[in-house]
Amino acid sequence: MSYGARVWDENGNLVMDTPTFTYQVIWQGVVDFSMTSGNTPTIYTYNIPGFNPANCVFMIIPTRVQDVQSAQGDAAGNISSYPYVSVAMNQVTVRSANPGANLNNTNQTRVVAKAYAIRWGA
Repeated sequence: MSYGARVWDENGNLVMDTPTFTYQVIWQGVVDFSMTSGNTPTIYTYNIPGFNPANCVFMIIPTRVQDVQSAQGDAAGNISSYPYVSVAMNQVTVRSANPGANLNNTNQTRVVAKAYAIRWGA
């Protein structure tokens, strides 16, 4: 293989090999948390037909320089952090804060990101 990606499971079995499978973008959009404020989280729920956690992935890619945390100790790190994502059959939920966060949490993500739901298979 001169290009592509390979992924192995915890037992050393090849589970994904880009020359032998296809992938398809089944959803794409912008996830905008720039208006998040106070201690009430912003929650987006996307209904994505065909999304299955067993063979799909949801990716979030920052679109603005200020949304990339400059260092681990960055004081504004939480507002530049990735949103909290949970997946289920045909659905992805993206939150500005972890659902278990303190209710007084005002330091939530404020990123604007491009998001993709991708399905792979043979």
